[in-house]
Amino acid sequence: MRIIRAVFLPASVGLLIWAAAVVPLPQYVQAPGTVVPLGASIDVQDPSAGEIDGEFHMTTVNLRRATVFGLVHAGVSDTVGATLISRVVPPGMDPREYFRRERELFREAGRLAAAVGLCAAEFYDDPCQITGDGALVVEVVPGSAADGVLLPGDVVIEAAGEPVATDSDLRAAIGSVLKGGSLRLVVLRQGEELQAEVAPRPVTDVSDEPILGVGPAIMNPRIDQSVPVEIRSGRVGGPSAGLMVALTVFDKVNADVDLAAGRVIAGTGTIDIDGAVGPVGSIRFKVVGADRGGAELFLVPAGQADAARAAVPEGSDLIVVPIESLDDALAVLQADDLKATADAG
Repeated sequence: MRIIRAVFLPASVGLLIWAAAVVPLPQYVQAPGTVVPLGASIDVQDPSAGEIDGEFHMTTVNLRRATVFGLVHAGVSDTVGATLISRVVPPGMDPREYFRRERELFREAGRLAAAVGLCAAEFYDDPCQITGDGALVVEVVPGSAADGVLLPGDVVIEAAGEPVATDSDLRAAIGSVLKGGSLRLVVLRQGEELQAEVAPRPVTDVSDEPILGVGPAIMNPRIDQSVPVEIRSGRVGGPSAGLMVALTVFDKVNADVDLAAGRVIAGTGTIDIDGAVGPVGSIRFKVVGADRGGAELFLVPAGQADAARAAVPEGSDLIVVPIESLDDALAVLQADDLKATADAG
């Protein structure tokens, strides 16, 4: 009997340790990802395009299936977190298909952001000619008005009785809602039409103004882009690099303006066809990633500036700069006293 115990007990303990280390749980562990230098990753195929003096960094978040050990790490670390898979992947969707779609979404959002950057640099005679088939819900902010009502993968095709072709149309509808009022939506979910009603409201660490609480993108965007722009993203997904792509393209094609000015500038934020910068998820992980990547400045959607500042590692000189739009970013990056401008925000 002693021999059996001597063999069985260590083997059982070893099996439990192995299971804790490798058996996946229905959660993801989130951690700061690598930064992607966009100057070398974006090619604007026009003779006037030049190099950037400095660098714009796209920030990423690393997601991996959680194990018991991973959750323990997330519980004791300031730079690692955990979230339910159902918060990320729409119900019923294979995670591999979700992440494939996220990479496709990055390519589409990148094309849009490049066009917005070119428009801001006056490369087109007319305003950006961009349309689509609705506002795609990419993510839902926990605790927001949309939480529990809308799901990632939903497509908003009507808001307040008006058709929605782009994410800009959805933002305009949200902005038209009176304080305390609600917004009626028509949504496509897995091919079926349904109706929803939500009352936009502020969300702590995201916005002081009433918001729906979704990260939107254009469904099936159609972009008149006469100047081809190639963006090499690797396996990065989602639309949150829109602001940084637009800035990189603008700096490359505008010889009269030096945005980067020798600095390493990181940031995050979606961008719509009007240049409005929208909130994104996982701010604290992106701030840490930016700091580790050597950034001097971190551009962040204005409503998330406080959350970003709280995530700056102790002893870091990283300056958080709140941004509301592409025009805002262009003005701030050319300010004589950028630190004072950032502090005022």
